Amino acid sequence: MIKPGFIKAQVAKSAANRQTSPFLRRLVFSVVDEVAVAHYGALYPTKCLQTSAAIRAVLERFGIQSRLWVGAVCVAEVFEDAGFASWGGFWDQDHHLWLTTEYDELVDLSISQVHRHPRSQRSDGIGMPAVWWSDIGQWPPVIRYLPDAPVKVALPGEDAADLAVFQGKVMAALDARLATGSVQDTLYARMLCDVDAMNEATRRGDPWLTRAVVFVDGRIPFPAWIQERERELNQLGAAAPRRLAGLEADAAD
Repeated sequence: MIKPGFIKAQVAKSAANRQTSPFLRRLVFSVVDEVAVAHYGALYPTKCLQTSAAIRAVLERFGIQSRLWVGAVCVAEVFEDAGFASWGGFWDQDHHLWLTTEYDELVDLSISQVHRHPRSQRSDGIGMPAVWWSDIGQWPPVIRYLPDAPVKVALPGEDAADLAVFQGKVMAALDARLATGSVQDTLYARMLCDVDAMNEATRRGDPWLTRAVVFVDGRIPFPAWIQERERELNQLGAAAPRRLAGLEADAAD
């Protein structure tokens, strides 16, 4: 059993440090990931909205507020065949969803499945770690998150019903974990939190990070759309116009 007093202490620790505690991060990701694998199977890589909405619901249960965002993301895409590497992600005519916490952390679980997305260029992609990033103002040269707008969930009937079922399963799994699990067994192996942790994971031989180094060593520039959008956001901030197409079906401001 994970005692309520321990959870309460973790919530207090998060508030005091203005950063979600490492234990709560592992708990949230491990539960939502487990249910997403079981509920969505091969469709998991396309469920950024659903996984983000479920994470928001879990965080709310712990008294941590968060907000959903839609925008562009560009990450190093690496493969088992070391002779191939490219930029992957969602931008221009496509988009991605994630959330930010009240502590200005960026949280994205489904990005760990991007190598299995139907639009992936190859079948031998190496999955990147999930992201629970502590400093949105500082990104490494192999990842860019570029927000377009905060959103609320606005799904059509069947999709809304499915989301409700998925979230119900997540909450049931969370209850079971708290009732029968242990602190020691609450694990989530691969997570990007900050540059220092990223460098340490690279030294330990994380398969995605060790391959992604080629983008740093080769000073490979981000795609033109990503560079232009980043300049626009840096110059205009919140006044920057929305740039992504096709948002209306999934989200409403």
